[in-house]
Amino acid sequence: MAGVYDTHCHLNDNIYIENEISSREMVAEAKKSGVDIINNVGYDIKSSRVALVQAQKNKNVWALVGIHPTHAQFFTEEAYNTLEIIANADKVVGIGETGLDYSRGTDYKAQQIAGFIKQVKLAKKMDLPLMLHVRDVPGSTDAYEDTLSILKKEKYFSGVLHAFNESLEVAQKFIEKGILISVNGQITRDKNLKKVIKDLPMNSIVVESDAPYDTPKPYNKKTNAPKYLPLVVQSIANIKKMNRSDVAEITRDNAMRVFFSIDKKNLA
Repeated sequence: MAGVYDTHCHLNDNIYIENEISSREMVAEAKKSGVDIINNVGYDIKSSRVALVQAQKNKNVWALVGIHPTHAQFFTEEAYNTLEIIANADKVVGIGETGLDYSRGTDYKAQQIAGFIKQVKLAKKMDLPLMLHVRDVPGSTDAYEDTLSILKKEKYFSGVLHAFNESLEVAQKFIEKGILISVNGQITRDKNLKKVIKDLPMNSIVVESDAPYDTPKPYNKKTNAPKYLPLVVQSIANIKKMNRSDVAEITRDNAMRVFFSIDKKNLA
């Protein structure tokens, strides 16, 4: 199987340095398994810089730059100015990961919202899609509702809701606004997520490794890597009763529409 697009991973994570594996090695391994385009996602200023450098060193790796909601309280206005400078680089194809995360509490809710709004405005200004990280405590969808409220206020709906693991109702609210739903290794083991994905249209789905997190079965005791992403594709194919090559092609095309619909971006 060839042509899988990994819409969200962290080649820039420190665990890969500890394991002494380079981004070049991971990209080569991914290509052998059929993953030939990778979005390398930043979560603060330092990791965004690293994501960009790694993208510049690897032909089919692209960078997204942003400040993660759980880091929002640590960054000043100057950091967001720096983020805009980084975002102007040629191999940057999106802003994120950004969003709202209430799963660890709401002590810094105001800072999260302020940081998210800044990044939505930046994405809108640069005509780049958003990589949305949204999480909440079990039984609550406040973070999702607040995210949608901000996007509606800013009138900007280009993006991907990453590592989705919520209800069909929540997914549909984002899909109605044109935002894609991204699926990672959780699909190989989460029965509720399988039910949700079964009912979603294929033109609303993309896939991600989210490496080094959420390794798919049967490798879930190992550190995740993009090379395992075809297992996610196979799981979706099983759920949808489709050919896995078709799932790979459709999810790739969906991702290409979002991340390479801008004229100045060129895969060549």
